[in-house]
Amino acid sequence: MSNNTTKRLSREEIAKLEIGHTEVALSQQWALLLFFIIFISVYPICQFIADPPVRHWSNAGDIQKSIKAYETAIEDTSLLRRFLLEPAQRFLVKVLHSGNEKVIIGKDKWLFFAGDYEYLLNPGFMKADFQRKRALKGVQPDAVKAILDFNSQLQKRGIKLIVLPVPSKPVIYSDKLGAKSYPQQNPSFDTFKSALAEAGVMVIDLTDDFAAMRRCNQEPYLKTDTHWTPEGMELAAGKLAAAIQKNTPQESAAAGKSSQVTALGDIAVMLNLGDCEKFFPAETVAVKDYKSSMQSSSQVLLLGDSFANIYSLQAMKWGENGGLAEALSMYLNSPVDRILRNDAGAFATRNLLSSELKRGRDRLAGKKFVVYEFAMRELANGDWKMLDMTLAPKPETKFLTIDKSQVVSGTVLAVTAVPRPNSAPYKDHVMSIHLGDVNGTCDEMLIYAVSMRDNVWSNAARLRVGDSVKLQLQPWSEAEKLYGGWNRSEFEDEELLLAEPAFGELSK
Repeated sequence: MSNNTTKRLSREEIAKLEIGHTEVALSQQWALLLFFIIFISVYPICQFIADPPVRHWSNAGDIQKSIKAYETAIEDTSLLRRFLLEPAQRFLVKVLHSGNEKVIIGKDKWLFFAGDYEYLLNPGFMKADFQRKRALKGVQPDAVKAILDFNSQLQKRGIKLIVLPVPSKPVIYSDKLGAKSYPQQNPSFDTFKSALAEAGVMVIDLTDDFAAMRRCNQEPYLKTDTHWTPEGMELAAGKLAAAIQKNTPQESAAAGKSSQVTALGDIAVMLNLGDCEKFFPAETVAVKDYKSSMQSSSQVLLLGDSFANIYSLQAMKWGENGGLAEALSMYLNSPVDRILRNDAGAFATRNLLSSELKRGRDRLAGKKFVVYEFAMRELANGDWKMLDMTLAPKPETKFLTIDKSQVVSGTVLAVTAVPRPNSAPYKDHVMSIHLGDVNGTCDEMLIYAVSMRDNVWSNAARLRVGDSVKLQLQPWSEAEKLYGGWNRSEFEDEELLLAEPAFGELSK
C-alpha cells in the first residue's frame, strides 16, 4: 500500500505557476505599453492645453507660489470637473438631498455654509490645544488677544469699542440640522464674552434675540444665504443704537420706504448648478432705503464684513442704502462712518483702518465709538492679526498719485492673486496691480481693478508680469463707494501698502 499523498497547492502558488507559463508576444507587449502611455497621458495633455501653467507662473511671482497657484487652478478648472461636476451635483441634490464640500442641505431645504457648521461643531475655539494647532498653520488664532489689543489702542484715544459677532446661521437654526432644540453654541463662546467683558469691552450677543424672532414666526436669516434678513439686520442696528445712545442720546428718525428685492442666496450659488432655482427658489425680501448719510467726521465708525454690506453693496444684488450702517444711522439720527469689506472679518477691516492711519489719514479723529462687526465663525477659523493703530505722518512715496481721471500706459510689474470663478464665496473681486514705466517715465503706481464680476474673470484678471497696458484711471476715492466693499487682494510689500491707489479699467 502506497503512502504517497498529493500536496494541495495554495492559490498564490497556482497563480505563480500559471504566470510562469504565460507567454505574451512582443507585439502585444508593445501594444499594451503604448495603450497605457496614451491612457495616462491624454488627459494631462488636454488639461495643459486648456489651462497652460505658464499663465499662473507669470502671475505668481516666484516658483513656489507658481506651483501652488497651478495646483489650485487644476482643482478649480479641471476638464473632468467641468464636464462631470454639475451632473454629479444635480444627482446629489435631487436624489440624495446632499450638498457639497461647501454646502449642507438641512430640513425643509434650508441651506447652510459648511464653515458656519464647522464653527458649531468645533470643540472650543478658545481651547489651548485647538489654538496651538491653528498657530502651526501660520495664523494668530486668539480672537481675545487681538480684540483686547485693539481696544487698548482705542482707549488711549478715548474711544469705546463695541463688538458685534453675528451668530452663524447653524447656531440659530440648529434644529434644521438635526438638533432637538435651538439655539446651540460653540462651547468657548461664553468664555470669549466673559474675557472681553472683564476688560470693559461691550459684546452684543444676538443669539437669544434671533431665537426669540423665530419663536414669533419671524426669520432672522435668509433661507438659501449665509446672511441675515432685513428684519434681523434692523434688530442688530437697534441693539447697537441702544448701546451707543446710553452715552449719546438721539431722537430716532423715521423709517425708510421699502422695496421688494428678489435674489438667489449665496449658498445656493455655491452648489454650482445651472438650474439651481429649480431646487432652491430665489427669495424675496423687503429692503428699506434709509437715505442715511455716511460721513468720515461722524462720532461712530463701523467696521463690518458682508453682513454689513449685504443690503448696501449693489454688487451683492440685495439692494442699496438698506444695510447695517444706514440702519444704524437712521436709529442714531446722525451720520455714521464706515469701513466695510466682504470676507476675512477677523482682520480685513482692522487692516484697512491701520493702513489709513499709516498713510497719515486719521479715520479715528473725533470718534467716540468703534463698532466691530464680524461673522461669528471667524472666532474659530479667522486670522486674528495683531495690527498697529498708530497715526503716522503722511509718508513720502515714489508712487505716482492722481487727482482726476486720465489715461496712462505702463508695464505690469506685479499682480495679486485672483480667485477662480465659482471657487470663492463671493462672486466679485478687486485685484491690485503694480504698474511701472508710467507714460514712458520711471514713475510707478498702485492700481485697483475689477478682476471678477458675477463669477466671470475680467480682462485685467489675465494680465501677466511684463504686459504693456493702457488704463483709464480715476482717483480711488471716487470709485471706493462702488468697489471698496468688494473682496480684494493686496500686496504684502509694506511700500505698496502705503501707496495711494488709483482705480483703473483696461483701455483699448
